[in-house]
Amino acid sequence: MRVTPADLLTIFRLAMTPVFLALFLTGQNVWALIAFCVAGATDLIDGTVARLTRSPSKLGALMDPLADKALIQTCFIALAVVRILPLWFVLLAAARDLMIVMGIMYLARAKFELPFKAIVISKIATFCMLVVAALGLAMRMNPELSFLGQHIVIWLLWAILLTAVLLVISGFKYLIIGFDVLRQRRIYEERLR
Repeated sequence: MRVTPADLLTIFRLAMTPVFLALFLTGQNVWALIAFCVAGATDLIDGTVARLTRSPSKLGALMDPLADKALIQTCFIALAVVRILPLWFVLLAAARDLMIVMGIMYLARAKFELPFKAIVISKIATFCMLVVAALGLAMRMNPELSFLGQHIVIWLLWAILLTAVLLVISGFKYLIIGFDVLRQRRIYEERLR
């Protein structure tokens, strides 16, 4: 199996997750934020690298969402433990991610043709989750921080609310796609009979 440059970025992001967690747990807040942002940046560029090098891969298509979910969910749980993120938000994000992963696993096990392309609303939701995590880490680093005259808590609250809406919408969109794949397969099998 060939490993592409985009795959290497995804593997790096996955490897950075325990590094981020170790920095977070040892109270190295600045380094934890830097590690998270570097790892998160690979999520923003790996797709572009795959397109530019014309080297998309099935490995990358499977690993990319898993690496995203590992990094983001690890950060969200850590931030919930120190009471920066609300538990309802972390559970919402985890439920949506679990639904996606379980759906992919079911379809793959049943030998369905998987639609490996992420939907736009999901990409936006993932970007917003990265923003929520970075804001939460920045708040842990300096609770008095403010941007453009607004306290970081206000920015974090708005980011959480926007992201929650996007998570629900993208979750429903993935459900619709999953049921459509099942319906198309059933129609195909009925035609073969």
